[in-house]
Amino acid sequence: MLLKVDPVDSFSGTFRVPSSKPETQRAILTGTLAEGTSRVFNDLRCDETETMKNACRAFGAEITEHDGYLEIRGTGRSFRHHRRVIQSRGSGLVFRTMTALASVQPSPVVVTGDATLRNRVMEPLLRALRELGADIESIVSEDKAPVVNWGGGLKGGVCRLPGDISSQFVTAVLFAAPLADGPVEIEVTGDVYSQSYIRQTLASLTGAGIKVSASDDLRHYQVEPSSYRAQDVTTHEDYTSASYLLAAAALFPGRTVLTDVYGDSMQGEFAIVPILEQLGVTVTFDRATSSLTVDNPPDSLRGSFEVNVQDCPNIVPTLAALGAYVQGSLRVTGGRLTRFHKASRIEAMATELTRMGVDIEVLYDDGICDGFEVRGARSYPGGATLSSWGDHRVFMSLFVAGLRMRSANRFAGFEDVRLSFPAFLTEFAKAGVRTTAVEGDGDAGGVVSEAMAG
Repeated sequence: MLLKVDPVDSFSGTFRVPSSKPETQRAILTGTLAEGTSRVFNDLRCDETETMKNACRAFGAEITEHDGYLEIRGTGRSFRHHRRVIQSRGSGLVFRTMTALASVQPSPVVVTGDATLRNRVMEPLLRALRELGADIESIVSEDKAPVVNWGGGLKGGVCRLPGDISSQFVTAVLFAAPLADGPVEIEVTGDVYSQSYIRQTLASLTGAGIKVSASDDLRHYQVEPSSYRAQDVTTHEDYTSASYLLAAAALFPGRTVLTDVYGDSMQGEFAIVPILEQLGVTVTFDRATSSLTVDNPPDSLRGSFEVNVQDCPNIVPTLAALGAYVQGSLRVTGGRLTRFHKASRIEAMATELTRMGVDIEVLYDDGICDGFEVRGARSYPGGATLSSWGDHRVFMSLFVAGLRMRSANRFAGFEDVRLSFPAFLTEFAKAGVRTTAVEGDGDAGGVVSEAMAG
């Protein structure tokens, strides 16, 4: 099935921003590893947080959903009633953290996932865990998912990880390190991308009582054996999800209000706010009402702009969609990490936007896809059939890009919004965006994300 999306003449209204997926996932992990009962207020409920909950239940956590919060009875170090197979589906964070935590299980655990996950890079994490004493084997392809972790504990010591592939490698080792027999040191080589995600992990660990320290440049970490402490956590807004609403608001003159926005965030994707301000859009926070107001004058999105996304890679597709309407140019660099995401997101957006008539050029640094430059226009004909490349963020960004075109586009992959933003279509319907499911080739041209993302 494809989704036909009619363009709109304006975009305004009041919209609710979903809670943070990374904050929710980290809170579920710390609650699982703690002795006692933790609560996670304002948690995000979507497919990827559900996958994390089910994985943690496999380790023995008891997780109950209440109206507005989760209640988690943790395992501590006991891992009371673990199951032998953990299903990560398409979540890289679930696979990587569960693979690391399986090292301290008393018996073997298989960690697996879907076809998209089996193509993603895992070798640096597996190598680092082996340096700490883990016994891990790949079942199908060497150093790929699925794996069997034979368990028995981590000895501790020093491991090394690259900083320019995935911050989830560091996060996974940090969550398992307190449960090792001795201290763990992590040394990161090369540039450290997505630092905000690592800082979120460090904040989650210290909040749970873990003895962890990190250098200012996030290249060196020291973790002492320590116990997780039960706690209550409140998650706030997700700025990657908010970026689609913010970008849509920036495409049309007028006023838009986003609710459930608190304004204080460690998320790198908060960068979407100053980027919009740089593009001429006024963004105002009202902390008394937990809201954000976007006022977009008619003369915004004009000029030549450059943005580095080294610490906010998840908004790369959003910026490509927004750049399609910048009358001048938008140059985005520092996005090489996105080639390891669910799809190679820069190539995906460049391919599909070109199909829509957008003038966009992929930028390379030392032969690696690192960014793009887009020279926008006021509008485009539309009427295209587009692929999501199997990536929900590519779909949501292309959806936004199509809103200002002159005729409806058709999109594959719309069902995948359930991974992180289940109410996506409902929220956009508040602005009068009409969508219709229609028959068609679900690949919309046959582009398969993970074939490009390896």
